[in-house]
Amino acid sequence: MLALCGLLFACSSEKNEAGEGAAYKADLLNAIRQSSKIVVTEHSSEMDFIQAGQSPAQKERVYRSVALTTRDRENFIAAIEQVSDETQQAFAACVFNPHHTVYFYAQGKLSSKLDVCFECSQQEWKATKHRPPAGIYEGFAQFIKSVKLSPEREWVSLVSSKR
Repeated sequence: MLALCGLLFACSSEKNEAGEGAAYKADLLNAIRQSSKIVVTEHSSEMDFIQAGQSPAQKERVYRSVALTTRDRENFIAAIEQVSDETQQAFAACVFNPHHTVYFYAQGKLSSKLDVCFECSQQEWKATKHRPPAGIYEGFAQFIKSVKLSPEREWVSLVSSKR
């Protein structure tokens, strides 16, 4: 009986985990569609300043900011829809060091923000309780490139050169 309970728990656990990626995607697609405005920024992080031998207390530097057009939103939706629903199971053991933030607005007020770290393949978004799909970072990268931003740059060099 105990073995059967363990087996049922493992199956229900797997089923719940499998739904996490799909639920995250649904939440993200809903945010993209429902937001009155979306702005994407490419910016410095505290770690850039530390690695450049500077004070991490400096103000974040925004290298580029893009307010999405209708076409940009369509590209964002298409990039996310292409991502498999499989939930992310593995996470890199590195410091979360985001250089991209997506700001979602509703009726002129910030409703949520999504921070993305391409170095570690991690994200932070408080607007969902679900774990992301494993392939979401490829979707984010495709979208970031479509608005002429870059998932990877020499971030420390940028901080050092912009004193």
